[in-house]
Amino acid sequence: MSGNKKRGILERLDAGEVVVGDGGFLYCMERRGYVKAGAWTPEATVEHPEAVRQLHNEFLRAGADVMQTFTFYASEDKLENRGHTAGKIGCEAINQAACDLAKEAASKGDALVAGNISQVPAYLSGLGKEAVQKEFKKQTDIFVKNDVDFLLGELFRFVEQAEWATEVMKATGKPVAVCLSIGLAGDMSGVLPGECAVRVARAGADIVGVNCCFDPSICLAVMKEMKSALEKAGLKRHLVVQPACYHTPELAYDRIGLTALPEFPYALNLA
Repeated sequence: MSGNKKRGILERLDAGEVVVGDGGFLYCMERRGYVKAGAWTPEATVEHPEAVRQLHNEFLRAGADVMQTFTFYASEDKLENRGHTAGKIGCEAINQAACDLAKEAASKGDALVAGNISQVPAYLSGLGKEAVQKEFKKQTDIFVKNDVDFLLGELFRFVEQAEWATEVMKATGKPVAVCLSIGLAGDMSGVLPGECAVRVARAGADIVGVNCCFDPSICLAVMKEMKSALEKAGLKRHLVVQPACYHTPELAYDRIGLTALPEFPYALNLA
């Protein structure tokens, strides 16, 4: 880079570049023995930082342009709602350690750092918008303090929660990417992919897409509907897709995705 400022996510996308992210940290770390299936929380950033560092470096060597902080399910309410030890470590320590590790890996190449948030228990508990956004802000405050390059919200099964998360992320002034975890049947309330995309775009997302619970063929079909709806609404946004690596075509019109498979989570390679 010769001392030049690193180009941001939107600069790269505006230039027509394909930006490759990392991902799959929870499943990969679970298989390596550092994450407990069921809880799926990332306290390994504090308890086993060397393992998280190694996986970041593996993604960087493989060609990833983005190092996501390992903060999926690291909201304070999630860390405390399963009765395990993560709540004792706390949101701030886990998220701060994750930022340190992601930034360390990114500094070894031309990679960007994305601060990662995901759905929170407060939403399903019906605690309301203010309480839900408070949980998101606890994480985004840490990301802003660490000056990450952009923010990424993912695995939102309800578009309403995605909108609330987008508003919190957008208020930071950072570029915002938002992924819903939906198939062709739409979100858990039946809102179809096109409308979901338009709603999060209008809430402030710069990058819109899908992630995690459906295979590449389903995700691409969903993306086609999102792209069409955004264009029809006159909303120019960049697109992101982060599919699962497991082929689950029979779940195209299921709203849960691979977590509905009997093979989940221990035998997904057989699915």
